[in-house]
Amino acid sequence: MVAQGLTNREIAAKLFISERTADGHLEHIREKLGVNTRAQVTAWVVRREAVELAPPVARPARTQVPTWTLAHPRAWLGAALVLAILASGTALLRLTEPSPRIVRTVVGAQCAKQQDPGGCWEADIQRALDAKLSRPTSVAVDSKGVVYIADSGNGRIRRVQGGTMATLAGGGKEALKEGLFGLSVASDSLGFASTVAVDSNDQLYLLTSRDDVLEVWSIDSGGFMHHVVSLGQSSVTIGLDAPNLPIGGLAITKGGVLFIADRAGNRVLKFDGTTTLYAGSGQRMGDGGAATSAQLDWPVGLALDKRENLYIADTGDNRIRRVDHAKGTITTVAGGAGEFEGNTGDGGPARQALLSFPIGVAVAPDGTVVFTDTGNHRLRQVSPDGTISALAGSGRWGFAGDGLPAVDAEFDGPEGVFLDSAGNLFIADTENQRVREIPHLYGPQ
Repeated sequence: MVAQGLTNREIAAKLFISERTADGHLEHIREKLGVNTRAQVTAWVVRREAVELAPPVARPARTQVPTWTLAHPRAWLGAALVLAILASGTALLRLTEPSPRIVRTVVGAQCAKQQDPGGCWEADIQRALDAKLSRPTSVAVDSKGVVYIADSGNGRIRRVQGGTMATLAGGGKEALKEGLFGLSVASDSLGFASTVAVDSNDQLYLLTSRDDVLEVWSIDSGGFMHHVVSLGQSSVTIGLDAPNLPIGGLAITKGGVLFIADRAGNRVLKFDGTTTLYAGSGQRMGDGGAATSAQLDWPVGLALDKRENLYIADTGDNRIRRVDHAKGTITTVAGGAGEFEGNTGDGGPARQALLSFPIGVAVAPDGTVVFTDTGNHRLRQVSPDGTISALAGSGRWGFAGDGLPAVDAEFDGPEGVFLDSAGNLFIADTENQRVREIPHLYGPQ
């Protein structure tokens, strides 16, 4: 890279390392080669390439060797090793301090005048970073990087592709029905569509409540609506203190089985052509026992790991819970140190931590569980060994920190969270009316 004329800053950007780290490695190269300038490093590379590319020739009896290589008999081996390290971003990352995770906005901008229930509406098609949203509650990303958003306050489903946000469903004048073009659907007839999900074939699904009936619909690649299943009565509101919470969550297996969290019904349902109870409706907490006998309180976010174990954001209980796919038993993963909410436990066992209304959950390929600690205005993670730690957010509500380390950023009631196949984490920063991202958080799924 030095021989190509790249500056240390450009090398650092290309390898996802700090400029200081690039400076250090270049200094190490100069020491190994016994040279003082970048030009001498370049000359060494040019000479080496010339030797490798030249056809074999008879060697003279005596070969003139530069004096600086004679002074350093191991320079060739050391320089080759360091150059190989610099050429491999992966190897270099293993030898250096990891770069701090940064957060950035990918969709949404401040409204000039907030509208009830928050945020505003401006247009069906907008540049993503100028887009106006109203309480985005859920986000999902397909294998091609297309982002889908439940813009719940505006009664619309949005799609972001190529830096542009467009309405996919809602905002029209017609009643929702099978086979109707999504843009024709009236926002009020779409209902309270607060959750989106994509399956392994990039099919988009949404969970909505219309006239207090919980329903799942899909939207095909042409933008047409298809009814999947109705799940019975489920109120949008529960009293006056939770009128805007998402109505539930969705998770889909590779085989197309749907898991649906019914917040108002305090249960999780399974749909594989037939609807059955999967967790909840019990009279006790239920840890260690059958998930169907356990008690849930406002379950919202759902996520599946590689073995199809189901993770539940048990929002009202201030816990993250897990249903074992093979055994059907339920256990607490995080939270549970007390009956009430709190913000404690980082660095210790996750089950001894206090959480505050966790709403969204995702699972990384290595089994790390990520969730929005919504009431604490931040994100936390549970490592495979059961330790909980801060992931993003300072704990102060507000909007700040784009381009800075994620742990120093400010969020405002983040709800949905989604980990895409490339390891990027997307966050519905609900009360900030934005979707934000922590790029390259985990390895590809």
